[in-house]
Amino acid sequence: MSWLIALSDFFLYVMLAFLAGDVVLRSVKSEKKPLVEVPKKLLLLALALIPLLLAPPVIQLILLLSDSFGPAQAVVDVATEFRAGQSYVFGVLMAVAWLIVVWRNGSWVFRAFWLVLSVLNAAYASHAASIADWQGFAGHAIHFLALVLWAGVLIHIAWFLRDGRNWRAFLKWFTPFSIAMMILLIGSGIWLMLFFVAPEDYASSWILPYGQLLLLKHLSIVPLLLAAFINAFLSRSDAPNRAWLKVESSLLLLVLLITAFMSKLAPPHNINETFRVEGSAPFIEWLAGPQYLPVHAVWTPNIDAFLMLSIGLIFLGLQWLSYRKQLPEWLSFIFGLGFVVSVYTGLMFSFLF
Repeated sequence: MSWLIALSDFFLYVMLAFLAGDVVLRSVKSEKKPLVEVPKKLLLLALALIPLLLAPPVIQLILLLSDSFGPAQAVVDVATEFRAGQSYVFGVLMAVAWLIVVWRNGSWVFRAFWLVLSVLNAAYASHAASIADWQGFAGHAIHFLALVLWAGVLIHIAWFLRDGRNWRAFLKWFTPFSIAMMILLIGSGIWLMLFFVAPEDYASSWILPYGQLLLLKHLSIVPLLLAAFINAFLSRSDAPNRAWLKVESSLLLLVLLITAFMSKLAPPHNINETFRVEGSAPFIEWLAGPQYLPVHAVWTPNIDAFLMLSIGLIFLGLQWLSYRKQLPEWLSFIFGLGFVVSVYTGLMFSFLF
């Protein structure tokens, strides 16, 4: 059921990003943004889906406790004693209140209020908050808020744009906005990582499922940053390059997908103990051979690793070239994925664990 919970988290992140984009663009004057038309029913649908998308981890907890305490008592215990249950109750109440605001065409201020509370509610239920108390809560809240604000505006501009008017006026505020969100995202991400993985154990953690996804998340940020750089500094025409906006938003959704699956795995506080309990991540033995305790990553450069890393750089160059030659946007996305897979493989070949 863990994959279903991870997918529900991913779609929850997408819904919140979509709603966050609505909040940001409503706060901007009409002469400083292009014409974006999002049907009201889509906003209402996104809010209606939130209780359903919050439910899978709560259902899992209830099923686990039902055998011991009975279904009714399990529901009460989960709702009152577990972070996931408390977060679900608050999340449903906030989604209903937010839906009423949207239904009544409330101002962006009220929408922003419920957005911030929803982000804080998600941070309350996070691994970081349960492990590092208020520091983990604050780090997750900042990280998640920056992610949904950036992704939300991109989703609206890339997929719901109707008229490119005021494009230069839009870029004047959105470029520094996206840079600020990127800085917050990377800074808070490093802060959160330090709660789970010591810097000296970063490479060693790759033997574990959580460490693998952490590495893939970090690698997926590279083609995302390249796409963001192209959109912010190279596409300076008076009309938006919707193809590359779609590339950037798709790569950002990839980061959200990896984050969702990471959130359902045990962080490697003690790599050897986690390896003893969970075993190695998929494909590790195929890429790096059989693994034994104690786990300690040792850099061992070799020709196979060098070739795969070089192929990764070639894919990154092709992503750049696809912009210069105006190739189809799906090719640019594929080149970004090629970079992630090639560099990931090259790094796996570069270490003995």
